[in-house]
Amino acid sequence: MENDWENLTDPILLSVFSYLNFHELNYASKSCKNWYRVAQDESLWRELSFRYLGSRFSRHDDSWKSELKRLTYHAPVHLHQTCESHVDEVYNVCFSKSGKYIATCGLDGNVKVWLFGPNTELLHSRQVVDPPSYVNYVEFNEAETHLLLNCMIKGDTGDQCLLAVMSIEKKFAVIAARQSWFPNFRGTWLNNDTFLNADVLAYFFSNDNIKLVACTFYEEDLDDPFLLERPLLDRLSDNNVDLRSFLEMERDEFRPHFVKVIDWSEWNRDSPTKRTEDSNDNEKVVILFQRSLEWDGVQRIVFYKADIDSETPSVTDPIKTIFINYGCTGVQLSADHRYIVYNFRGVCEDGDKSWYDKEVDMMVINLAKSDDKPKIFSGNMSLEYSTFISYFFPDASSDFIASGSEQDAAVIWDRHSKCVISKLPHHLQDPATQNGVSAVAFHPRDQEIIVSVADDCKLRIWMSANRTRHL
Repeated sequence: MENDWENLTDPILLSVFSYLNFHELNYASKSCKNWYRVAQDESLWRELSFRYLGSRFSRHDDSWKSELKRLTYHAPVHLHQTCESHVDEVYNVCFSKSGKYIATCGLDGNVKVWLFGPNTELLHSRQVVDPPSYVNYVEFNEAETHLLLNCMIKGDTGDQCLLAVMSIEKKFAVIAARQSWFPNFRGTWLNNDTFLNADVLAYFFSNDNIKLVACTFYEEDLDDPFLLERPLLDRLSDNNVDLRSFLEMERDEFRPHFVKVIDWSEWNRDSPTKRTEDSNDNEKVVILFQRSLEWDGVQRIVFYKADIDSETPSVTDPIKTIFINYGCTGVQLSADHRYIVYNFRGVCEDGDKSWYDKEVDMMVINLAKSDDKPKIFSGNMSLEYSTFISYFFPDASSDFIASGSEQDAAVIWDRHSKCVISKLPHHLQDPATQNGVSAVAFHPRDQEIIVSVADDCKLRIWMSANRTRHL
């Protein structure tokens, strides 16, 4: 009998092995040298890839076995930890540059910073605004000393939007704030002590064009406990923010919506036609999603080159413009500043009626090689057709794309095959209760770790089987 097993031909072994899953095939390969040799046959691993992932081509020059291992063993699809502290829906999440900290914010008006690790712990928490006001965006500066917040203030006389700066080192105090004319602009960091705002700022110039403004703050002596606890709105009257308008745009049929910034040296860095002239640290590429005044009108993504130290704001044409007939539900810049990712919902029309499609497409733009055609990823869905947009934010790493969703799961794609490789479940005990996932964020130094936040007030940390095994 033993001789019979040893004498099985390769075609027979291949036929038998074709019924195994990848775990069983690995175990079979350990039986003897001959079985190990046959178990490495690419046809077996190609069929397994088709069976589990639907992928129809291999990534680069890797074998099918390594491809399947990458997408099953190294993808962050296993729930590692659930963190609870918020008491209402969580709207946004981000890592600091080093990956040491995680920040979250939400409908409860709280901003929280977590110390990331094998057992992630809450480090700081502050009630920035009281409900029904809320905080819907948070972003670390590069030095990991401050957070930029976008706060929506609900009042009897109307709503207003504030961009605020919070100091992590000074007991989580809010140290600066500026009013924003455009609620969905959200702002971003230009450098460690300067953030970007969009304003009309008629007192700067006689016209009412839209200006992008560099807001440089300086910290007061906050040893006084009273100053540490000052309400957010009181910070608007402080004179600790210097304003410098560096880019001016005509106030036409578009309004600034989402914005990201990269250094000019990072723009088109992989392109053979990359310009070779010297650039300084103050030259930036401002990436602005502009929304039409008509909700169903054509939107656009514009790319401006700008010097943030310019004494006079430049009125310049974009270096690139992309027109789209979609509504944007969220945007994120990859940690390496190589890619920018947008979530879009298409606009459907029937006569004089218009609405947003249920299908959500993700557009990935290669900033390092801007001549490349943007890549589109599909497979995410909203709950229903609608005339309004709910925001949920994506992220990108070197091998994976991920996004929140109105459905109760985050979605992860393989960047190379564009296949959905997993949906990270956020189901609640009551199946009738929806639990939309508001945002996801990859660890900036380890794509095998991702975090997500959802309507159920929780921060979830996901890891690959590889990372879980090492822990």
